[in-house]
Amino acid sequence: MPVEITQAAPDRVPVLASLLGRAFVDEPMMCWPLGEHGDLAERYRLSFLYFLEGLVQFGLLWEAEPALGATVWIPSDQAGAWGEAQMGDPRIVALAADERRYAAFWEWIEGKLPDEPVWHLDTIGVAPNAQGVGIGAALMEHGLARARAEGASVFLETGTARNVPWYERFGFRTVEDADAPDGGPHIWFMRWDPDEL
Repeated sequence: MPVEITQAAPDRVPVLASLLGRAFVDEPMMCWPLGEHGDLAERYRLSFLYFLEGLVQFGLLWEAEPALGATVWIPSDQAGAWGEAQMGDPRIVALAADERRYAAFWEWIEGKLPDEPVWHLDTIGVAPNAQGVGIGAALMEHGLARARAEGASVFLETGTARNVPWYERFGFRTVEDADAPDGGPHIWFMRWDPDEL
């Protein structure tokens, strides 16, 4: 059964932030910079709410069906919007247990992004009760088709080892993996190139 993927409107941000907050509750790339204190799902929901508010206006947020999955794809010409949404919103930084650790982690991640223009797959998440039925694959294929149409490569990072083979199914390859500074999580940096398929 085909999955409908639509560009999310601003009024969809709260429900998609809630979905992603639940989907990422055990993702090291959320747990490390924000910390694991308090109600994680609520703090991560708020983090995604503020982050997505900064991106939806640029057409970078996509939704599968009604609230079954969401993804954020950053075309190369919108990289500045990602940086501003990630680092420029003081509401997100205020959610972190240690603001210096938060800033250092994301600066380290940003330093690993390729110098040449590429698309960035920032986020892809599926509602926990809808996983394993092709929602994530539909979101991935939709984004890769858009990148392929521009002849663009795609870069992503993940802190979850089980995600690596899933991304490899779509043609991503690990170009680097390393531990984040100061005892941070192990992160895989992966790349997809349209001319390698």
